[in-house]
Amino acid sequence: MSESTRGMLAWADVERILSGGRFYWISTTDADGRPHLVQQWGAWVDDHLYFEGSERTHWAQNLARDARVAFGTQTGTRALFGQGTVDVVRGVTADIAKRIARQYATKYGRTFDYRPKAEKYEKEHVFRATPSKIIAFDVKHFTASGTRFTF
Repeated sequence: MSESTRGMLAWADVERILSGGRFYWISTTDADGRPHLVQQWGAWVDDHLYFEGSERTHWAQNLARDARVAFGTQTGTRALFGQGTVDVVRGVTADIAKRIARQYATKYGRTFDYRPKAEKYEKEHVFRATPSKIIAFDVKHFTASGTRFTF
């Protein structure tokens, strides 16, 4: 990463990557320490990445045992990866539910015919990742644009 701030990405740029990403790579840790990587759909709302899935999946069981997660996404030439923790939220507020549903419909409705209703997130569980560190960059200007955010 460059020592200069010239070319670095602003937090608003990073939020556009997070909210615009269609596919998120989620890495959890198996009980024996091996990494387990899956691709998920998701929504970035109020500084959290929300994603769906059964609590019986391999990755969800990993998160139940060890909440630490690594994740990544990309939009165009801009990409990021981060680390944080995940918790299971059983029923989010109506406002957050509407915003998650809106992002899912925008990202996945046309291509995958998936447009969940907000009530789904108010009544059911959803996984919520809270980042502790994010590193973002523009591939076209990789050496100058690498920017680290810690929380």
